[in-house]
Amino acid sequence: MIQSPKTLEFLIPSYKRPQSFVRAIESVASQIDRLDLAYRVKITAVDDRSPNIDIAETIEAIAPFSQFVSVRQNDKNKGMSLNIRDMVAESVADFCTVLTDDDMLQQDSLKEIIETIDSLDEEQRTVGSFFVPRYSYLEDGTLHCIVCNPFSEDTRISAGTLNSLRYLENGFILTGLFFNPKLVNFKIWDKHIENSFFPVIYFADLLLNYESLFINKNWFVHVVNNECHWDSWGKTEQQRTLRLYNDYLKAVALSSEQALSRESRIGLNLALLKQEFICYKRQMNTSLPWLANGNRNVEKSMLLRVSYLLAVIYYSLSRFKLLIRYG
Repeated sequence: MIQSPKTLEFLIPSYKRPQSFVRAIESVASQIDRLDLAYRVKITAVDDRSPNIDIAETIEAIAPFSQFVSVRQNDKNKGMSLNIRDMVAESVADFCTVLTDDDMLQQDSLKEIIETIDSLDEEQRTVGSFFVPRYSYLEDGTLHCIVCNPFSEDTRISAGTLNSLRYLENGFILTGLFFNPKLVNFKIWDKHIENSFFPVIYFADLLLNYESLFINKNWFVHVVNNECHWDSWGKTEQQRTLRLYNDYLKAVALSSEQALSRESRIGLNLALLKQEFICYKRQMNTSLPWLANGNRNVEKSMLLRVSYLLAVIYYSLSRFKLLIRYG
């Protein structure tokens, strides 16, 4: 029996970036058109009620690609998380990916992406997601850094509690993470809709239940150190950094609780707690030195979480030693 080819949808949310919004759309649409893939690749672009955008101008700009590109504007501003959440919920594709409005698809990347999706059919395995490293560039085109590259070669990540915590941080990339929208846990996303690290939360949940693939390819141009419109996360850069810092720790704590609820083995629980602490430590080492001493006001709940975590690790390790000694 011949199966229909798997479909792909690019979700492009936008806010206050009319020029790069069109550029992001065109970077994908031109490749769909050139490769004649309109029958299986679509683009949905949604502006989150930007005050400086005439959506009619955007629609006119991408008119040549209207067969496979849908552009609209929200009636009111939803915020980043809810806007993307609704786009994912509406997707009927086999896989979707979020392309932020200041990023672009690298030339000739779409062919490789489709080949990757097609290879999943051959294996007859449930892969919930796949992702690539994030190559970050300055606005002048200079390569700034490469992150979200946990392996030096293509690697399959098996589903499970420990891998969920071990690789969840790679979810924050947004651009470069592909996933099956039908497998997303919208209940947990809705409950934590205000968390700025919502991609970490839903990616960790996907890793609990489904395999993921790391593809060591440079498929996207991710622009950094440019103007960002994150006013709702704080009026100053320091306030926004503190918000991101707290939200990341909360996302890790939530994902750890989800993983621990599925395990009863002491050894694995200890490994999960250790991995949770590693996630905290990694973020603390990155963010705390930048924040001024007077503003290291990490919420009390998170300080209590870390203290509790250390106590549980100590207790579990002691219990584990007793089990080994006395059987």
